[in-house]
Parts: sequence; structure tokens; C-alpha cells
Amino acid sequence: MSKIEIYTRPGCGYCTHAKRLLAGQGLSFVEYDVYQHPQYLARMQLRTPGNTYPQILINDVAIGGFSELLAMQESKLLPGC
Repeated sequence: MSKIEIYTRPGCGYCTHAKRLLAGQGLSFVEYDVYQHPQYLARMQLRTPGNTYPQILINDVAIGGFSELLAMQESKLLPGC
């Protein structure tokens, strides 16, 4: 099974959409809320090139944000699709 991680912040609509898409596909993920746990922000910056939310990693590879996740799902490239 693929390891999916998502860096989020409160009030982020794209974060909510990404989590719903993953849950809707039956995929489990680990969420890192950078506002509740500020130490995650520095970790996100080291692991991903993006500075917007969400930032998503699959098997330790940064794929981008919600748009990239949606494109993977539509192309049937998302693990479990």
C-alpha cells in the first residue's frame, strides 16, 4: 500500500478537497497540520518545492497540491485507482 502524506492548514478549501478525494478513493493518509504543529512547516519546506497548501507526498515523492492530485486521479495514476 502506498504511503500518502498531506501538509495542510486550517481553512484551506483545497486541503479539504484533497482529503475528501483521498478518502473517497479509500486511501489512507497522514495529515500534518502546520498551524497546530509549526515544526511541520520546516519539514514541509525541506521535503517539497511548494509553498502553498496542501502539499502532498506519495511514497516520499512530492506530487504537488490538489490540482496535481486530481489530475493523477483522473488519469488513473493514483494508487488504488
